[in-house]
Amino acid sequence: MQKFNSKPTEAGFTRNSTANDQAPKVGVIGAGINGVMSAWALMDHGYRVELYECREPMGQTSSASTKMLHGGLRYLAQGRLRLVKEALQERRWWLSHGTPHAAPLALVVPIQNGQWLKAIWIGLGVKLYDLLAHGSGFQSSRWLDRQSLTLEIPGLDAKKFIGGWLYWDAAMDDHQLGRWALSQLVQRGLTVHHEEVHRIAQDGSLETAKGIHSYAAIVNTSGPWAQALLSRSDITSNYGLELIKGSHIICDRPWSCGLAIPHVKGRLIFMLPWKGKLLIGTTESQQNTVDNIEASPEEIDELLVAANKVLCAPLSIQEIVSTFSGLRPVVRQIRDSPTGRSLSSQAMSSASRESSVETTGRVVTLWGGKWTTSRQQGLAVSRAVAELLR
Repeated sequence: MQKFNSKPTEAGFTRNSTANDQAPKVGVIGAGINGVMSAWALMDHGYRVELYECREPMGQTSSASTKMLHGGLRYLAQGRLRLVKEALQERRWWLSHGTPHAAPLALVVPIQNGQWLKAIWIGLGVKLYDLLAHGSGFQSSRWLDRQSLTLEIPGLDAKKFIGGWLYWDAAMDDHQLGRWALSQLVQRGLTVHHEEVHRIAQDGSLETAKGIHSYAAIVNTSGPWAQALLSRSDITSNYGLELIKGSHIICDRPWSCGLAIPHVKGRLIFMLPWKGKLLIGTTESQQNTVDNIEASPEEIDELLVAANKVLCAPLSIQEIVSTFSGLRPVVRQIRDSPTGRSLSSQAMSSASRESSVETTGRVVTLWGGKWTTSRQQGLAVSRAVAELLR
């Protein structure tokens, strides 16, 4: 396993700055990874921060990812080099803290027999991935022939492939890693309120069942619930969210190496080692509600079919020990995404994971974003608050 001993910092993102009693007080809503890392950045800038969460911290969208800190290979084909580079470099920051909740992970993109042109194309992609990741401490990609593919992934039906490209990302326990980050802030004096925020106001106040609380600024990092919070607070926005559900299955089968299977519409389905078992995901389907987020029979079947196309011994539904689903909140400008319009499969696959920060009065809202780049999203929120309070 690679070791990441250095602890990189950025200007304005040091670990030991503390707030004084006269520092402006900021209320952050939502204890998913974006809320936690926004609180981290704000505290590093000297603000007093209070965090609100009515459910379990890190218990919703932020704990239902594909369990990877990654750049996103498919975003290269979409030309989103800045997003990929940022995410690739951010992996190092998470690993540098030496927690047991993240570690480098080798993944392989297998190439089917006869598809030498595709092998060249994928090879160019992973080499560009290496270039964008330069300096982040990860190993370089390499080509595996069929024999090496068999050795690297024993359960793969290697006779179907000429070989594959091995590249590096990082695996994580998203729930535990997020809880670790939150625990660091609590030790530094973060106040966490376990209560629901009913409404917020542009004057910097928010309302809970316990009354109205005033802050120098309010930060709305509610993820899939961000738009609903603004709506019930009568705050208009230039942005909205498209909610894309992703489902995963966990199978009772040992697995040793990550596998990225080319799927439909430019998507990849990942097969990953996960706590002694095999994790497979993710699907993509548009969701119109934040309630009852669970894997459907159709999604389970889609994942099993995709996996069984490449396995020596097919998986059966009886081997599935659990499933989980999460929502990917994709930011859209209102004029580009009228209410009620459904996304096509192609549009879902190409939807950007880039985030936007919007300030309305004393309310700062974070729209969209990726788990891997949550630290950078927190920094963007902190900059918006600093500009607001300047």
